[in-house]
Amino acid sequence: MTLLPSRHGLNRFFLFTGLWVLLHVASFTTAQAYGTPAVALWTVATTGTYALIYLLPVLIPGYLLHAVLSRRGVGGRGAVAFAVFLIGVTGAIQVLLFADRVIHGMYGFHINAFVIDLVFSPGGIDSLGASRSTEITAALIVVALFALQAATYFWATRRAVSGLPPRWGVRKRWLLLVFLLLTVGERIAYGVSAAANYQPILFAAESYPLYLPTSFRRLATRMGITRSAETADSIRLEQGALSYPLAPLRVEPPARPPNIVWLAIESLRFDMLDPKIMPNLWDLSEKSLRLEQHYSGGNVTQMGIFAMFYGLYGNYFFPMQAARRQPVLMEVLQQEKYQFGLYTSTNFIYPPFVETVFANMNPADMHPFGEGAPAWERDEQNIGEVLKFIDGRDRQRPFMTYMFFESPHANYNFPPESVIAKPYLEDFNYLTSDMAAQMGPIKNRYINAAHFVDQQIGRIVAGLRERNLLDNTVIIVLGDHGEEFMERSGRWGHAAEFNRYQTSTVAVMAVPGQPPRVIKGISSHLDIPATLLPLLGVRNPPEDYSLGSNLLASDFHREYAVAADWNRVAYLGEKYKVAFPINASGVVRAEILDSDDRPVADREAVKSAVRPATMEIMRNLTRFSRAKH
Repeated sequence: MTLLPSRHGLNRFFLFTGLWVLLHVASFTTAQAYGTPAVALWTVATTGTYALIYLLPVLIPGYLLHAVLSRRGVGGRGAVAFAVFLIGVTGAIQVLLFADRVIHGMYGFHINAFVIDLVFSPGGIDSLGASRSTEITAALIVVALFALQAATYFWATRRAVSGLPPRWGVRKRWLLLVFLLLTVGERIAYGVSAAANYQPILFAAESYPLYLPTSFRRLATRMGITRSAETADSIRLEQGALSYPLAPLRVEPPARPPNIVWLAIESLRFDMLDPKIMPNLWDLSEKSLRLEQHYSGGNVTQMGIFAMFYGLYGNYFFPMQAARRQPVLMEVLQQEKYQFGLYTSTNFIYPPFVETVFANMNPADMHPFGEGAPAWERDEQNIGEVLKFIDGRDRQRPFMTYMFFESPHANYNFPPESVIAKPYLEDFNYLTSDMAAQMGPIKNRYINAAHFVDQQIGRIVAGLRERNLLDNTVIIVLGDHGEEFMERSGRWGHAAEFNRYQTSTVAVMAVPGQPPRVIKGISSHLDIPATLLPLLGVRNPPEDYSLGSNLLASDFHREYAVAADWNRVAYLGEKYKVAFPINASGVVRAEILDSDDRPVADREAVKSAVRPATMEIMRNLTRFSRAKH
């Protein structure tokens, strides 16, 4: 008969489990966290206390359940269930901490709402583009961590050991006292650091998942440390009812509405528009509007695609999703009887564009192809379907076709005939690859994938030319966001920073009747609706429906762009980039960079310089939702 472990055995299990968790938590810290005695002391205290905090979800119920079962003399199945509970929950904690450490190491953020949404949304995990070897490695690590917990449990609770008296005489109340002292100490230290803007501890706190910052605002005010609303490091908003557009649209449809071919490309950053890498797109850009300092509306797909269709900041995604409100642009196209062919090599569910950008569209017009083949094969097949759609259209009506390319998404897919950059990493395993040492070959994969997409763009342009459609078709080519290969932040990928490599994208727009033109200054995804809607006969000023400007206007000029992620909004100017948290929980600091994406020493001077722009951004954050500060 299986027996319930003794209390001493349970103590040993939690002791050794705590040591494993402590190793996980300690691995989050960096050498800078031990740079001075004060910061090192804070780091040690925080590492120890948070290791215990992460165990609380199993520690408290574990002891309570053990007490109940012991009083009832439960054994057999009850003891087995108790063991499964402890091993399962502690194993899950270990897995979550390991996953968080991997995510934080690669992208610079912890498991957050974005990651949770990715995991639980259909198609979210697939969007990571992990190789088979990555999936196998991850599965083996998960099994190993659960096996470690099982071995720890059976060693710590075996009868031969559990019958012995404990060899340590530390009383629980002393352990609790030490824990409370360390917790209170690190809380006070963080609060004082926040009030005094002591950066070493503020930076170190960002390493811990679910770290809860302490604020002594009232005490700091009494001490003479104050911050005005204009110089605050975060923005707090309450979403209200939508007011979008601000005025009814006045539309005079043109006699010959233009067709629209919209090509959105995953992770295609600005410097891929190169004659050697993307010769077909370069040739098109020589005859079109080329935007050389163009910024996405975000550093993630969700915000990038949203911004290019709505012309609004990314924070509007959520009220638009809740209201199932499609963009004005798509609404006008429907009113003007456009026929649609909407294609993606992922799906329309994650991110949930079926609830925003393509809400109220006919499902028969939407063609996801996100499974069953490598990304490059899906892209290639979808371009064939786009051309079939064009051939099968009603020639008496204009058409709009949209295609989302997946090939340049990690792990960067391409066929052998698209290889132009060597050597490239044959098997890109996210968990075993040495990112720093292998970043060159990894980036070569990305370049080859971009070259493959260019070949598909060449197919589209050639197809339009052969069908005599170029003289009445707007062609839009945009990256949804950028991609970094450790050039600036020391990180790989996107979704972590607002530097140029993660936010600036390729941008080409061919408009019939418009002469070739290059805009070297700042432009934004926010400007796309304001450019397209006048071509469709909308007479309202762009301010009625977007936060962008018409790129075709002779006086077009943008002083700064704006990008967003799940809990930040960023000012992107010629000299500085400033990112502010919005309704953020946990440790999310304002980030201030110079034009080369380097941290700025005199943060307050930069805030003062960009204050008019940041105040305008704050007003725009509430402009279409009647939100309250």
